Amino acid sequence: MEDRQKIYSSEEHDLIDITTLLRDMIKAIQHYKIRFAVIILVCMVLFCGYRRITYVQYYEAYKTYTISASISAESSNVYLDNETANQMAKTFPYILKSDILKDVVKEDLGVKKIPGSISAEVMQDTNLFTLKVKSKDPKMAEKILKSVVKKYPSVAQYVIGSSHLELLDESGVPTAPINPFNYKREAGIGVLIGIAICFVLILIYAFTRKTIHNEEDLKKILNVPTIGMLPRARFKRSSKQQSELVLIDNQKIPDGFLESTRSIRTRLERISREKGMKSFLITSAMPGEGKSTVSANIALSLAARGKSVILVDADLRNPSTAKVFGITEERHGNGTLDVLKGQVSYQEALIPYKESNVKLLLGSEAISDTASVLSGETMKNFVKELEKRADYVIIDTPPSGLLSDAAIVGQYVQGAIFVVREDYTWIDRIIEGTEILAASGVKIVGSILNDASATRTKHGYSGSKNEFRYRKIGKKAQQESE
Repeated sequence: MEDRQKIYSSEEHDLIDITTLLRDMIKAIQHYKIRFAVIILVCMVLFCGYRRITYVQYYEAYKTYTISASISAESSNVYLDNETANQMAKTFPYILKSDILKDVVKEDLGVKKIPGSISAEVMQDTNLFTLKVKSKDPKMAEKILKSVVKKYPSVAQYVIGSSHLELLDESGVPTAPINPFNYKREAGIGVLIGIAICFVLILIYAFTRKTIHNEEDLKKILNVPTIGMLPRARFKRSSKQQSELVLIDNQKIPDGFLESTRSIRTRLERISREKGMKSFLITSAMPGEGKSTVSANIALSLAARGKSVILVDADLRNPSTAKVFGITEERHGNGTLDVLKGQVSYQEALIPYKESNVKLLLGSEAISDTASVLSGETMKNFVKELEKRADYVIIDTPPSGLLSDAAIVGQYVQGAIFVVREDYTWIDRIIEGTEILAASGVKIVGSILNDASATRTKHGYSGSKNEFRYRKIGKKAQQESE
């Protein structure tokens, strides 16, 4: 088993199935959509709250000037041409960044650090520029601006010579912040952060989710023949309760499900003939994989060929076969546990299912201590007696990866069938479940992929995600499958 797991892991890393990856991502969204919505909402609230708490208002005072240079201090009304003035305007922002101007402004204001930022914007190809001061205090912004305008000429004298500034426009003391708090914008950013987090989680889910996606995966993991695959049977919402029973004798069962069951039956009959087997244990790695439903439909399909079948509910901890057939506790009376304890006879416990050749040995009261009941000569004789009474004995057991019951019962049957639900149980749990059976000497004769969504055209049917449409493959082939 470890070798198979290593081989599978190596192949999986060598080639990433984009289709499978996308399907896992969609599955993550569908499965965790409520949690993702909560994550997005929390991110929106937290980010918006953080931005509001740390929000600081800034005010901006500005003055727009034209700048020109005098030829001499004595003839200030004589100006250089526009190109020279434009170059001076471009030089002006660099003067603002100089430590000399900042020191002069700090001295003028009587502060150690200018409580604001100074900048200038030059209009391209002109000698127009706008001087801006941004500060938390609107009055301080105006005060700093005035100080810069006052002290600038003395500093610029050493760089560009004498200059002349002509005021064109000014803001005065700003009355409104330049960065008003925008709840809608901040909430939107929070939502985007939440979506990004969810996307990362979806990718992690998709890349780390190691489950069975198709028959090829199943063959690689179990290294046993695949008997077949069963699609999910979906019914219309308007259907009555009877239509919810996923059984092939239900007239509303999808054709694809019916044909898949027939295919599994045909392969199981071949195994039975070739290996002389008539008692089969059906189990899975974990609960929820549909083994009880699979057991019921295999029994019904075999009975449809005129074979006598006994279906045993050997899940003494959590009997479920009665529920699969829609039988209430009041109707089925005694069951498997009562027979094993010798409290009732086989004739009293076995109940016929409708007019079929199937007889059911249903579960009784649930118990926790099953080892003493299922092991030993009692269980061995139990199985042999059932084999005498029917052509096939199908025994539904608890999940092998969770409990030891399947491994115990498996020692007394002739073969085991392992049910794996598509994209449901982690591969390591599946391997663990089969290893437990193998360690007890249980012979796994085949596996079934349940709840399948892959398209299968070579067997005469295809489908989308969970819906299969039966393709007629000829009356002759259909009659043979009957």
